[in-house]
Amino acid sequence: MAGERGLGFDGLDKLPTPPRYRAILLGKSGEVLGMTRLHVGDDPTAIVEAKALVNGHAIELWDGVRFIEHFPVSN
Repeated sequence: MAGERGLGFDGLDKLPTPPRYRAILLGKSGEVLGMTRLHVGDDPTAIVEAKALVNGHAIELWDGVRFIEHFPVSN
């Protein structure tokens, strides 16, 4: 209808979203063995927690679809 106002949802897809950190446990040939959600609020804290999970398997840290870092197995 003419003169009808929109619902005001323009730009909602551009609002910041809270981080969704996941530590992915990797096997020797790179296969995914498991996943742990990290309930933290920022990258530096997520990195510390992900590093602590390295125990015989490599770990990849992700925030949603954003790759952050790969932590190889410590020797």
